[in-house]
Amino acid sequence: MKFISKIIYFYKRKIQPGFLIGGNELVVDIGSGDKPFWRADIFFDNLSLGNEQRISTMETITDLGLFIDGNLPNTPFKDKAFGFSFCSHLLEHVDDPDLAIKEIMRISKKGYIEVPNGILDTISPFRSHLWFIFLNGNKLVFVRKSKKMHETLINNGANFHYLFKKIKNPFIRLYWEGVIEYEIIDDLDDSDKFTTIQKDDSLPRKNDPYKFIMKIIRKIFYKKKDLKGLLK
Repeated sequence: MKFISKIIYFYKRKIQPGFLIGGNELVVDIGSGDKPFWRADIFFDNLSLGNEQRISTMETITDLGLFIDGNLPNTPFKDKAFGFSFCSHLLEHVDDPDLAIKEIMRISKKGYIEVPNGILDTISPFRSHLWFIFLNGNKLVFVRKSKKMHETLINNGANFHYLFKKIKNPFIRLYWEGVIEYEIIDDLDDSDKFTTIQKDDSLPRKNDPYKFIMKIIRKIFYKKKDLKGLLK
C-alpha cells in the first residue's frame, strides 16, 4: 500500500501538472536539474552549479528538449513569454527568493511551485537549503535559516526521524495564476545566515530511470511548438 501511495504522490507531483495545461501553451521548467518536467518546452538551469546544491548524485538532464543554461533571477525571456512555469525544489536554494519569484511572475502567466515543507527541514535540515518554507493559506512564507539553528537541528535530528512517517505531505505544492503570494522573514545579520555546506564534487553519478520514463511520456503526449520570439 505504501508503494502504491508513493506512485500516486509521484504522479501528482511530476506527471499530473502536465495534463492540466492547455495543449498549445508554452511551458518553461525553471531549475529543471535531474528531474525535468515532461511537459516543458524549455528547460532552464545553471550548469555551473556545484554538487553542494544537489542532493541527488544524478547528472543534470540537458537532452530532453531545448535546454538553456542560466541562473534565476537572470533569465533571457520576454515578459509573459510562457503560459505556464514549473518550478520544483529550487526556491529553498536561492539567496533572494523575492527576486526569484518576481522573475517567475514576469516571464509566466501561471504555474506550479513545489518546495519542501518547512516541518521536514526542521526534522532533518538539508545542507543545501537556505530557507524554511511554510504555506499559510495560499501564501508561501520563507524564514531564513541561521547557522546556529541549522547546527542545533542537525545535532537533535536523530531523535525525531520517526516523525518522517507522520508527514503525509512532505512537500508544499502550489498552483498559482497571475500573482504568487509570498512573505519573506529575514532579520539576520549576514554573518549569522546559514550558507550552503560544500561537499565533494567527485560524488559518483548514477543512471537514472527517471529520464527514461520522461522520454516515453514525452514521446506519447508531448507536442512540439514554435519557440521563436521567446528571448529578449
